[in-house]
Amino acid sequence: MLMSSIPYIDIHTHQLIADQEIISVLNIDTNDSQANLKADQAFSIGIHPWDIEKLQFDSAKKHLEECISNVNPSAIGEIGLDKAITTPMDIQEKVFLDQLQAAMILQKPVIIHCVKAHEEILRIKKNHDTGTSWIFHGFNKNLQLAETFLKHGFYLTFGEALLRNEKLQRVFEQLPLDKIFLETDDKEISVKEIYTKAATIKKIEIEALKKQMLLNYIKCF
Repeated sequence: MLMSSIPYIDIHTHQLIADQEIISVLNIDTNDSQANLKADQAFSIGIHPWDIEKLQFDSAKKHLEECISNVNPSAIGEIGLDKAITTPMDIQEKVFLDQLQAAMILQKPVIIHCVKAHEEILRIKKNHDTGTSWIFHGFNKNLQLAETFLKHGFYLTFGEALLRNEKLQRVFEQLPLDKIFLETDDKEISVKEIYTKAATIKKIEIEALKKQMLLNYIKCF
């Protein structure tokens, strides 16, 4: 993708973005088709914890393998653990581990979904590292937890909540730029708006922020 200036990076989105100034990693459901995507569209694919119950448990691994066999995803995700849903944690963890194995084999970064399962995610990262980047999407917790995840090699992504959550803004202010990303997730806003807020919080020019986010993207992908 040729651009006259440094692009914005939207590391995780559910919206197909037409803006030529933005490089986005589009989240694709395993049941969606990639037929209509442009050749240069980055995308992630995986079995979200919310979707596990839609599958036969024993076929989850086979389902993912079939989905990625004829495509070349940029990342595996979003995948992870969620204690706010009814799917038993042992089943969630099994499906998660199967997808981490795929990420390791393909040498792809993973985009992590985590709800109330931070200790479990950290344990799994320690015992089942893929040798690729782990990107914790939609981070909105405290500084202590942020620093713990950074210590274990995660990247943290910040989205729409950064625009309005003052506590999160204070957390963001103290984190190193080389370990973060910005995202829109499922929100119908432009990542440019989040960049503007992030640059203000960090007291830097947007171009400096864009440069670092691009360097992070190149390193991970």
